[in-house]
Amino acid sequence: ACRTAVRNQVKRGADLIKVTATGGVLSLARDGRLPHYAEDELETIVRTARDLGVNVAAHAHGDEGMRRAVAAGVASIEHGTFMSDTTMALMKKMGTWYVPTLTAGQAVTDSALYARGFFPEVVRVKAIEIGPKIAETLGRAYRQGVKIAFGTDAGVFPHGKNALEFKYMARAGMKNTDILRSATLDAATLLRMDNTIGTIEPGKLADLIATDGDPLSDIDAMQRIVFVMKDGKVVRNGKLETGN
Repeated sequence: ACRTAVRNQVKRGADLIKVTATGGVLSLARDGRLPHYAEDELETIVRTARDLGVNVAAHAHGDEGMRRAVAAGVASIEHGTFMSDTTMALMKKMGTWYVPTLTAGQAVTDSALYARGFFPEVVRVKAIEIGPKIAETLGRAYRQGVKIAFGTDAGVFPHGKNALEFKYMARAGMKNTDILRSATLDAATLLRMDNTIGTIEPGKLADLIATDGDPLSDIDAMQRIVFVMKDGKVVRNGKLETGN
């Protein structure tokens, strides 16, 4: 069944397979930490995906499901909330990327704390814990040398607020240079797109942004965008600029 599911998704055009290696926060599952797949199932998913030329990402909050996914060879762990030091060591050995999605964690925590009745009680209890815990986990993973790529789980919070992730990563203890690399070259490498994006150099797409301020010294400058350049075309204030 796992092999067939992967093949069907790739046949339909998927260029990435994402599995829910553990329960979730926003689902009605009572415990988001419990593993969802046996080891042989995860190994089959990863092997089939690799044969078809695509990576596997694993949503995971609980450590056991996370460990199984890393051992099976997934490319990345998303969220990683209750990641143990042992799993971090395994990720370093396997070359697994960690995508912490701090903004999503903070958003669900804020909604649980400040929006009365926003979540069912079974979700609210899980959501309150998630934001602070992901930040603590990222700090440990960063100090231990786990590879970190920028990602936000956008949609859990309003689109257009993605740059908050920079601030939250800095609060968790990452250096600005490493945060910026995680959002450029490292993210492109995880996506296997570093041959066309991720750095500014000849032969790659001219994809860049201009900020009001230097994000190397002020990471909040990443929230002050002056213009966006996509493949050499400039968009400023929501409008595409054209040459004279």
